[in-house]
Amino acid sequence: MTEPIVPGAPLVNLDTTGTETIAPAFTGDPWDRTLYFDPDPEKHPAVRELRQQFGDDILAVVRFRDETTIHIPGPRLREVCAFLRNHPTLSFIFLTDVTAVDMLRLRSDPRFDVVALLYSITNRVRLRIKAGTNDGEPVPSLVPLWNGANWLEREAYDMFGIIFEGHPNLKRMLLPDNWDEGFPLRKDYPLRGWKEYPSYNTERTVSRVRTRWTGRGV
Repeated sequence: MTEPIVPGAPLVNLDTTGTETIAPAFTGDPWDRTLYFDPDPEKHPAVRELRQQFGDDILAVVRFRDETTIHIPGPRLREVCAFLRNHPTLSFIFLTDVTAVDMLRLRSDPRFDVVALLYSITNRVRLRIKAGTNDGEPVPSLVPLWNGANWLEREAYDMFGIIFEGHPNLKRMLLPDNWDEGFPLRKDYPLRGWKEYPSYNTERTVSRVRTRWTGRGV
């Protein structure tokens, strides 16, 4: 039977041996590690420092399942990531991934989010940065900060058509160089592509069919 939660009682966790341990309380230190996981995202040290540095360019902060996501304008992506990487205390020096999300039918503007997943080895915390952009609008490449972003950005370009300004070799890496059927991970891409299949069977042709996916939301 689960014990009732008593208001004001210390939080209790179980360690790997099943022994109850008391979760550490906030010490008052503005860099206390518990602030990275506080339900109020405004207490997150990275959010606090970014708001001081970039002001209104921090468009929104979302806290969900112990993960923090910060929304910024597309043109500020490299500046924000450089600040987080070079900050002596935050120290988000490790780039885990760069990808994109097509928000078609979920919102009107901007259509895409370029997503950078960062990790601070010093503080043992992760942070997600989402930079909004529309079709044809470039976002700054992260390759000058992390060489590991090279192929990640090429994949996002190949699958979504995102242009990364300043990338040293932005070309397709999964699809052939002469591919002319658009970008397969966009939400409006037909399930079986735009063209007909090559007709190797002379008795009949197999046409491609547009997807019936209608999306979610408004």
